[in-house]
Amino acid sequence: METTTSFNEFGLSAPLLDSLQQMGFEKASPIQEMTLAHILEGKDIFAQAETGSGKTGSFAIPIVEQILRAEDKSEEGADTEKLVEYVTLSPTRELAQQTHKVFDQIGKHLGIHAACLIGGESIDKQKSALSKGTRVLVATPGRLVDLIKQKAVKLDQVKAVVFDEADRLFDMGFQKDIEFILSKVNDDRQLIMVSATSNMEVLKTAYKFKSHPMELKLNEDSILVDHINHSLAMITKQEKMPYLVNILRENRDEDIYAIIFCNTQMQTHLVAEWLRLMDFKAKPISGRLPQNKRTRLMEEFRSKEVTILVCTDVAARGLDIKDVNLVINYDLPQEAANYVHRIGRTGRAGKSGRAISFCAHEDCEYLDDIYAYIDSKIEKLDLSNEDVTAEIAPKPYIDGKTLKPVDRNRSSQKKDRNPKREKKSMKTEKYDAPLERALPTPLKKFVASEDEKRDRRFFVTTHENEEDANRAALGYYMITDESLLKKEVIAKGRKRYFFFGPQKITYKYSLDAHYKKLLLPFIIEILTLSHLDVKVKVSFKGDSLDISFNGPDEGLLLRNRGEMLQGLEQIMRLYLANKITLPSKLKWNVRVHGAKTDTRRGDKRNDKGGNRRDGRPNTRGRGRNGGPDRNNKEREEKIIALAEEAKEKVLNSKEPFTLKPLDPRDRRIVHQHLGEDSVVKTTSLGDGRLKKIEVSLR
Repeated sequence: METTTSFNEFGLSAPLLDSLQQMGFEKASPIQEMTLAHILEGKDIFAQAETGSGKTGSFAIPIVEQILRAEDKSEEGADTEKLVEYVTLSPTRELAQQTHKVFDQIGKHLGIHAACLIGGESIDKQKSALSKGTRVLVATPGRLVDLIKQKAVKLDQVKAVVFDEADRLFDMGFQKDIEFILSKVNDDRQLIMVSATSNMEVLKTAYKFKSHPMELKLNEDSILVDHINHSLAMITKQEKMPYLVNILRENRDEDIYAIIFCNTQMQTHLVAEWLRLMDFKAKPISGRLPQNKRTRLMEEFRSKEVTILVCTDVAARGLDIKDVNLVINYDLPQEAANYVHRIGRTGRAGKSGRAISFCAHEDCEYLDDIYAYIDSKIEKLDLSNEDVTAEIAPKPYIDGKTLKPVDRNRSSQKKDRNPKREKKSMKTEKYDAPLERALPTPLKKFVASEDEKRDRRFFVTTHENEEDANRAALGYYMITDESLLKKEVIAKGRKRYFFFGPQKITYKYSLDAHYKKLLLPFIIEILTLSHLDVKVKVSFKGDSLDISFNGPDEGLLLRNRGEMLQGLEQIMRLYLANKITLPSKLKWNVRVHGAKTDTRRGDKRNDKGGNRRDGRPNTRGRGRNGGPDRNNKEREEKIIALAEEAKEKVLNSKEPFTLKPLDPRDRRIVHQHLGEDSVVKTTSLGDGRLKKIEVSLR
């Protein structure tokens, strides 16, 4: 989406227009065209636009204009320079520094300077800068709260507060800090919120502080930038690095300028060091790095001294780095919204970009949520064995405490060896694709390397005594219940004295699929080591494996949409998959106390039927006399009843009514039922799989 609207058409001051022209800005981007007039009129807004659309300029330009207009109206000699009048809150230090840079560029020749307040830097220097006076503050919430509590800054004269990347501010847990900051600001201030995705918590906070912002949405139907070519590579975990190396080597002639995303800090530093060993100009950035190093690294990346940035999601939001032509998701993001923000680092300012996401079997659980979030499938690449075969350096070892590479084999040798000489003599290892390349679906057995070709579900041992063989099998499977062992004799040796004496026999062991006996001791051990005060019950009936937890700490398992419960289920699945053959029809029902939870989706429902804890009807259970068809019909009838009830409330109150979070299937029923209604309309709110629906008058 492009615009031909010139900045001259917004009635901006001549000095500001000159400054924008010097920066090369002549025409407003669509989001700037949509917001400039409203902000200049002093209206509260919530602006939603895709990543890379120019959201920073959409609030920075009108704020500078407001300052210039106020100067023209102020009495000569009035001391306004020391008053903080505008505050911009950023979720990350890097984004705060970038936003601060935009304010400085615009106000460079206008005598307008902004102060940047972030953690990881000297608070005394920041206090000194504040004492000299500034009208614009760009800050991370935590550091601004510290300075307010130390009485180093006052916000009683603030005219406007900006939430930059508003959804991320709340996702990262800054809500309490933001509410504290707003409590120090007058109620008549202006509230400007910009974001790539919608977030009801942001709007609730605005309402709480007497703000009713205009909602401005750009390209609401498409949250992905059109000119980003994004695709999916279905590979194994062991194939990720060889495939990555092949991609980077194939594109070396095209001046590759890439960002690689990992889910953990350890993985970030591991991948960066591994690439560095192969002469790629790669460096890692994560929250563990000191702020001065993070700042210097971002400068090196912008100047292209470093051409491959390996990072966690700390760099996924808001950073405007030009010319990035490739994004690699080494790990699929665990939050669906982060997929959009990650790949949005390329294809900026109208340029084309490419994004490739690696999906191994442990990544696949996040795919459905991503598909639902972007409302489409991702094109899968057709790969051959040659694509995942490459000469790569031996995998480095990263110290978990320092996140620095450690040579375990040479740690006892002198440290003054010439690193260049070692680098030249370093050997590479050839990774060959396995003969059998299976789709990496969760828990599916696949061949990845020679040392993994042995099926761990079977144990073969040779002993003269059957009891010794049983003890060896118990030790191998790490169990104590001998009744779980199944064995067969696959070979018999000669007796020691030809006709008599001990005889060596080779046994092949496997485990009986007794889920309760296998899982219960394992889960209890995990709970004990985790110091969780909960009890567990395991039962198996038909094709259904039921696992329930209850106790004083059961609430911990449900925090953050059941993340810990999800983790426990995945651990249990992998544990069983490594010991027995799991039937494809096996159904896992994992619950906490009375709340039955589908841990792959995080929704809770009452185990006894009826309504869910969140107020939605329980439509998944089967009645004694009912089947799938009957349940689906009942489900649809209940959802339609909820929709009709909401419609009636809207007609009576003339005000919008918001339904509680619904999954995609239930939302579709509501949208279809009320979609053709001539009186009311429906709008989905929020992000993720569970969204609310607002019913309002047309």
